[in-house]
Amino acid sequence: MKIIRMNRELPIYLAIKVILLILIQAFIFSKMALFGFISPMIYMIILYIYPTHKNRSLWITWGFLIGLSLDILLDTLALHAIVLVFMAYIRPKMMRLIFGLNFEQKSFRIRQAPIAQRYAFIAAIVFLHHLVYFSIEAFSWSKWLLVLEKTFATGMVSYIFSLLLITLLSPRKK
Repeated sequence: MKIIRMNRELPIYLAIKVILLILIQAFIFSKMALFGFISPMIYMIILYIYPTHKNRSLWITWGFLIGLSLDILLDTLALHAIVLVFMAYIRPKMMRLIFGLNFEQKSFRIRQAPIAQRYAFIAAIVFLHHLVYFSIEAFSWSKWLLVLEKTFATGMVSYIFSLLLITLLSPRKK
């Protein structure tokens, strides 16, 4: 009997993961209020699971659409759309900085990189995303301490939840 293995690199799997992340963010994580003000944001792991050498313009467009769908579901006045477009734009630069010359190779896959680099990339995504998000949300230089506090507190919780979700969404090694 021949066992057929599903190719998890197909675009349909990425679409399913994105839809699940949007729904989980909108209906579970956005309802959490840990310590009264921490609401983890895990949807930005889309930046981690998106293939590395795909069309950048298409990715920025998808970032806008994903952010817009979150904004509609969460009623956040385009905050998520703005931040995801920025993050989609800056993602290749962050990858080049963290993964170095390995990123330039067409055969590069994030999940094949050393675990320390993967964790550093996730941390960079989470904290830069949160810094931009809370800066736009506050929209005032006088609230910089509040922005840093929210970035750090929410970032730590989001980082932990993101690592857990990435572990669950990652294909198992044989």
